[in-house]
Amino acid sequence: MIHTMKLELLTSGTQHETLIEVMTRFNQACNHISEIGFRTKTHRSKIRLFKQCYYDLRENYSMPSQMVVRAVGKVVDAYKSGFNAVMKFGEYTSVVYDSRSLTFKWMNHVSISTFEERIEVPFRVVEYRQGTFDRLGSGLADLILQDNKFYLLLLVNLPVESDSDGAKVLTGNGNPIVSY
Repeated sequence: MIHTMKLELLTSGTQHETLIEVMTRFNQACNHISEIGFRTKTHRSKIRLFKQCYYDLRENYSMPSQMVVRAVGKVVDAYKSGFNAVMKFGEYTSVVYDSRSLTFKWMNHVSISTFEERIEVPFRVVEYRQGTFDRLGSGLADLILQDNKFYLLLLVNLPVESDSDGAKVLTGNGNPIVSY
């Protein structure tokens, strides 16, 4: 059964400021991508939009290559909802990470790509929720900011079996199997 796991990132002051900068610059880049895509009518094609703006983003935003890929994907996915005007992203909307830009270390730390380097941040599991948060796909994690705290949202697959009474029970020896 697919659940969304919410992890609270236990950031230091410096790490918090670094992630604020990542979030701000990532969403500025998404707005830039959105404008280019809408103007050139490539806003619904990841490949065509990527070709339109890749080098511009790398140079003007000093974005790592994989973050450019994720930003273009975020913009195209947003337009697929049927929006027919230039889409604007707020300063603190989510940042999309994948397995190349986010890795887990020893099940209590996560290594996250920023614009300058990777940072290693401790985390704690806050919540499991059946189903998924909006637009969260398998193999991706969303970095969000709520009440001035950073969280990662990622999908986990918790196996379900029936107990002796026929009730469904989450299994996996108490350890969720992460689909990431």
